[in-house]
Amino acid sequence: MVKLAYLNVVRRKSQSLLTGIITALTILIFVLVFSIFSIVQNGLTLSTERLGADIIVLPNKANSDSLKTLFTGTPQNIYMSKDIESKLKSINGIEKTTPQFFTATMPGIGCCSYGDTLRLVGMDQNSDFILKPWFEEYSVKSLANDEVIIGRNVEAIIGDKVSILGHPFKIVGTLYNTGSGMDYTIFMNIDKARSLAKEKFSAELWNGSTPENLVSSILIKTSKGANIDKIVDKINNADLGVKATSTTGSITSIKKQLSSVSKIILFLWLALLLISSLALIGRFNSLAKERKKEIGFLRAMGIQKSGIFKLVISEAWIIAGLGGLIGSILGVILVKPTLSILEGAVLLPQGQWSLSTAVVNIIIGLAASLLLGLAAAIYPAWKSSSLVPQEAISKGDIG
Repeated sequence: MVKLAYLNVVRRKSQSLLTGIITALTILIFVLVFSIFSIVQNGLTLSTERLGADIIVLPNKANSDSLKTLFTGTPQNIYMSKDIESKLKSINGIEKTTPQFFTATMPGIGCCSYGDTLRLVGMDQNSDFILKPWFEEYSVKSLANDEVIIGRNVEAIIGDKVSILGHPFKIVGTLYNTGSGMDYTIFMNIDKARSLAKEKFSAELWNGSTPENLVSSILIKTSKGANIDKIVDKINNADLGVKATSTTGSITSIKKQLSSVSKIILFLWLALLLISSLALIGRFNSLAKERKKEIGFLRAMGIQKSGIFKLVISEAWIIAGLGGLIGSILGVILVKPTLSILEGAVLLPQGQWSLSTAVVNIIIGLAASLLLGLAAAIYPAWKSSSLVPQEAISKGDIG
């Protein structure tokens, strides 16, 4: 019966192709949207688990953006006095603080340098608690002045030498995926980052100070049970010229935005699914009407009603399965380009996207296409199997 179904599909190439295209487009959009939302949700989960800081403090300047700092690798040349950290420590509820100093790579400076502008973050190893879990997990005691750690999405090979602002550095490790801006960042000692910035960038950037006396951000871990929102308000009202943001609040804000967007996209996809389902039902119903005589001959030859039902369903599954497979593959191929386009318009924390995840999503898309094919063909299959052989032969025509 499956072989006969396959031959029927091949014999009606134009009808099968049109039906397959409708299925492929529906599943392509489903897999693409499903994959992107899975990546973003995974990124938000990872960010919640691995950011480590409850509050981020940045200079209160127009170009300071806590969300951009947390969730993208966009370089930001923003600075404030390092003395602010000691003032923050006096606020009740703050358990730990650690400063960071931001600078950036310059494409094409020296051999083996990065081709893109990447964020460099100098970390204070004496107070750092953000990368500490990674150091402990991989038994790394500390970073030497000529060593760096790279984020998950920064391309390089562990043990390789790379030129950063004209100086050679050894890559000693790659961070686990965090779903945050850390994935696009190169980490080094804070003093080394300051000396590189002082050497390569204009003194105007320091606004009358020097890199040694400046920091770009201060990350805060609050005491257990502390009211994070109240601490944020205290910092922002302390007239320190800084802007404090709750990391959990930022993640919640993004979740709310995504929830609104996801509802709109879900509605549009359901509308597309309904239209596609009706189109497929119409296609299979039309094919069933065209094949009354053929089905009558098959019934006259002794094929039972269940056999006719299975034949029509098998044809639907072959067409929907092939269309769904093609749509699923195209959907996962388009994930990365679509994310790149969306990143320019909206902030998207990203989780891991791997070959195994892509394969799983292809399987999900294929399963969805088979369900769609079954739903669209079940009525035409039942109707065809109910035909009386003599009536079908006299009124039908072989399609």
